[in-house]
Amino acid sequence: MNSDLRSSALATIHAAISPLGLMATSVAAENYHRVWSRDSNMTGIAGYLADDATTIDAWRLSLDTLRDHQHEVGFIPSNVGGPSVSYGSLVGRVDSTLWYIIGVALCHRAVGDNAWLDSHLPAISKALNLCMAWEFNGRHLIYTPLSGNWADEYPIQGYTLYDNCLRLWGLQLWEGRGITDRHKITQVKEAIEANFWLSQSGGEKYHPRLYRDVSAVDESRHWVAGFTPARYYGMFDAAGNGVAMLLGLGGTDQVASITDYTETLMTELGKDLIPAFWPVIKPGDTLDIDLQQNYAYSFKNVPHHFHNGGIWPIMMGWLAVGLRCRDQEEVADKMLAGYQQMAILEGYQYYEYLDSKHFTACGKPKMCYSASGALMMSSTKDKLQGLL
Repeated sequence: MNSDLRSSALATIHAAISPLGLMATSVAAENYHRVWSRDSNMTGIAGYLADDATTIDAWRLSLDTLRDHQHEVGFIPSNVGGPSVSYGSLVGRVDSTLWYIIGVALCHRAVGDNAWLDSHLPAISKALNLCMAWEFNGRHLIYTPLSGNWADEYPIQGYTLYDNCLRLWGLQLWEGRGITDRHKITQVKEAIEANFWLSQSGGEKYHPRLYRDVSAVDESRHWVAGFTPARYYGMFDAAGNGVAMLLGLGGTDQVASITDYTETLMTELGKDLIPAFWPVIKPGDTLDIDLQQNYAYSFKNVPHHFHNGGIWPIMMGWLAVGLRCRDQEEVADKMLAGYQQMAILEGYQYYEYLDSKHFTACGKPKMCYSASGALMMSSTKDKLQGLL
C-alpha cells in the first residue's frame, strides 16, 4: 500500500473524531456530521485492521454513544448528533443494529476490556432478539424494508444478501460467549447458501416456484443481491459478495466464479475498480420507477452514479476483504492499485464515490467510509482472520 494512501486515510479518520465518537466526515454537510452506526463501525474495523489506537479509541466511544441511545425495543440508532437521534427516516435501518452487534464483539478484541464489554451485553441481547423478530416467519432470514440499509435510495428490499450475511457474522462472533448457539448459526448459513445462488440444487428454498422459474432463465455468476415474494434481485452487490466470502460461504467453484466476474467487470469498465451495484438501472428498466421516487434531498441515482453503478471505495474494500480471505490476492491487489491511482488524482480527498463512466469524484469529501475502504483493500489475509 502506498504510504501516502495509508497516512492520508488515517488523517481523514482522525479529523472526524468527536466527543461522541467517529463521525461520517469532518465536513459539516447535510446530516453527515454525526456518529453513524454503519460508518463508525466500518471505520473502527478499518482502524483495527490498521492497528491504529486513535481510531480504535474513537470506535469505542461510538459504540457507547449508540448503546446509550438504543430504542427500548432493541434497534440501534442510524445516527446520533448531540441530543438529536435518528433511527431512520421513512423506515428504520436494519444494518445499523447489525453493525453494532458486529462492532462490539470486534472492538472488545481490540481493547480487551471485559468491564466495557459487560456494559454492552444487555444491549447486545436486545439487538439479537430483535433480529429474531425480523425473520417474521422463523425461517432464518431477516427481512429488510425498502430503504432499510446503507443503500437507502436503491430499489432493493426483502431478503437481502448484505443484511443476512451481516446477521450471520454477528451470530458467529457471539457464539463463543454462549449468547448465540451453533444450531441457529447453521440454520442461517444454510438458508443463505440455498437461496442466494441461482441454479443450485440442495437446501430448502424460501420460494421454490420463484427460485425455479428464475433459475431456468438465469444462472448465478455471483451471490445475488436479494429477493422478495415477487422477484429476485439478480444484480451484483460488491459488499454482500465480499462479506459472504469473508464468512466462508460457497465453495471453490463459486469463489472462482465471483473472481472471474470481478475481473470481467473491471475489463468492461476499463479501470480496476468495482461499482457497489451492477449493472446500472437505466430509464425504462423494471426497477427504474422505484429508483426515481426514492430519494431524500435530491435525486442522485442517475446511471453510473451514487447507488446506481457508483464506485464506493468502502464497498470495494469489503469485496477485497472477501477475495483475500479466499486466496484471490491478485485481483484484490489490482483493485487496490486501481483505487490508489484514483486517490492520487483526487488529492487524497476521499470522496464518497466515483462515477463508473467518467471516473470523476462525487459526493462528499473526507469521508471516513472511503478512507476505511482504502485501509481494508490493503489488509493482509492473516490480519483479516481477526475478523472471524
